[in-house]
Amino acid sequence: MNKRKLKARQNRFVCPICHLELHMHDVDENGLVVCPVCGAVLEVADSNGHKIPVVHDVEIKRPQPMFRLHTIATHFSIGLMPLSLLSQVIAFILYIYDGGAFVQKSVEFEWIGYWLLMISFIGGLATFLTGYVDWKRKYRGRTYTIITKKIRLSIVMFVFLAVALLLRTMAEPGFSLIYSLYFVSQVVSLGLIAAIGHYGGFLVYGK
Repeated sequence: MNKRKLKARQNRFVCPICHLELHMHDVDENGLVVCPVCGAVLEVADSNGHKIPVVHDVEIKRPQPMFRLHTIATHFSIGLMPLSLLSQVIAFILYIYDGGAFVQKSVEFEWIGYWLLMISFIGGLATFLTGYVDWKRKYRGRTYTIITKKIRLSIVMFVFLAVALLLRTMAEPGFSLIYSLYFVSQVVSLGLIAAIGHYGGFLVYGK
């Protein structure tokens, strides 16, 4: 193991209650951190390069949203993006099948995929907004490493989605470089939203 990986591992520790992996960047200037999952107030001690978290208290009065808008918005966006990509695949198959005998059907499926992607993009913005509100209220705006990763990945995902929608306005379905980039941008966006959901799952279930 190289020194960089070793140092990164030494800067991580696990909550003794819910086993969520946290980072030293999450610790405040007093050496304390509140676990975002279970609310345990931890003091992190350093023993020969090893980070040892000690439970001091539990943050009981944590603001909870009355309606899980972020969860609802998240599943809405995640559900539409695979359908959008599937529509693009079906459109492409119909476009090349039997010498283009189903070109009209191909156009219809491609159009459906485009609008599903557009709705998913708008839904993603709503997801980001509700997640930001949850972060400020439920987690009190604390800069947890895992939430920072989610925010950064979300921004990158929106860039790819915006590029995909822009490329779609420049290309027609079929064999072309622009349309291929349009398809690839959707695949990358789907991978990014899967990674965002993966990190989000830690905030719900721990690790």
